[in-house]
Amino acid sequence: MRLSLVRCKNVELRAWTGLTWPQMRSLVEQLWERKLDAGHGRNRALPFPDRVLLLVLAYRTNLTMQQIASLSGTTDSTVHRVLSRLAPHLAELLGPPPADRRELRVVDGTLIPVHDQSRTAKSKNYRRSANVQAVCRPRDRRVVAVSDAWPGNRNDVVVYRETLGRSLPDHPRISGDGGYRGCDQIRTPRRGPDGRIVKDRTYKRFRKRRAVAEHTIARLKDHQILRQCRRRGDAINHAVAGVAALHNLNLDIR
Repeated sequence: MRLSLVRCKNVELRAWTGLTWPQMRSLVEQLWERKLDAGHGRNRALPFPDRVLLLVLAYRTNLTMQQIASLSGTTDSTVHRVLSRLAPHLAELLGPPPADRRELRVVDGTLIPVHDQSRTAKSKNYRRSANVQAVCRPRDRRVVAVSDAWPGNRNDVVVYRETLGRSLPDHPRISGDGGYRGCDQIRTPRRGPDGRIVKDRTYKRFRKRRAVAEHTIARLKDHQILRQCRRRGDAINHAVAGVAALHNLNLDIR
């Protein structure tokens, strides 16, 4: 039997994609409003809701094109076209960061193993990985922004300066761990005259905020494509932003 969104029960949909029916319905509506099927042309091999299901399924499970094609009752070339067309639009749903300068933000980096060697380097996890920066809001663990992937042998502060540091507006309340020391845009733990971190009451509050960022990145990596991305080119950037948009959708609609 072909995998179809109409035939999926809520339990099955949650197991396959991590989304409930109301969340998936909202995602389909948001993507449909972008008029991706506007204009004339040949009929699609899959209905639009099934194509959205196919994209979320690919991010959640990281199955190969052949495996997804077998589940959806189509060909691997059709699966590849669907992912290539919908992935950039899903990434755009992350949207611009909120303009409220009073909100606290926390930045942290993570390494994502990527097969495309033109975008990776040998990293401290002993694999060819890419370094991605994520900025989240501790109040509700919402992802504010994510950076493009850089080679994994670059330090977090270097990647942040060259990506989010240039694209995001200056924010007075953004904090990061000791790896961002020397970046004027980010507040790091206070250090004493000997260069060591002063572990006072302020540092305890900082550790709690940093834990929120780490937990948020861990939730993003529930999507297996961020544990081993086999696709090439900008697909890793689309995947990170798309997964962040799905994470925010999960928070907005319970």
